[in-house]
Amino acid sequence: MAKECAQFFSQAEQELLLEGYAEFESLIKTTGNTSKSAKARREGWQKVADKLNAATTGPTRTWGQVKVKYKNILQNATKKKAEKKKTGGGPAPPQYTPAEELALELNENRTIVEGIPGGSSSSDPKPGTSSSNTFITVLHNTPTFLPVPKQVVAEAYADSEETLSDDCPLEEEPVSA
Repeated sequence: MAKECAQFFSQAEQELLLEGYAEFESLIKTTGNTSKSAKARREGWQKVADKLNAATTGPTRTWGQVKVKYKNILQNATKKKAEKKKTGGGPAPPQYTPAEELALELNENRTIVEGIPGGSSSSDPKPGTSSSNTFITVLHNTPTFLPVPKQVVAEAYADSEETLSDDCPLEEEPVSA
């Protein structure tokens, strides 16, 4: 018995899907790896599917179909966004559909990096600021590596068992040409 192919989502259905996602986003983004969190996420997607099915006369959509369609919309929008950043003289990148624009807006302030596995922090630095122990800054969702001051590098060597020699390049001033 062959599996029946699902019908395409209309533009109106896609917009309703994204509006439903925005409405139930807190349920859908429930964190955790427990059955309770998985159930909450499933219920969020089911509410989006129910809202979509109530507003349209087309085929009835399951929560799984709605979830996959949302992820596909977001994935296509992200690909187009990356394509727009490329340079080179080729043809213009494809334009966003209204649903893709809405998906990008909903995910605009999404956290890019949540932490470094195995790393630790004694404080949470604020975006755009730097402390003596921070060598990365985030401004407008763009991480930037900062130069490590010579003093910090020298202190790191001084704290170790090794000693600095007289010809250590860390203490020399750069020679200008």
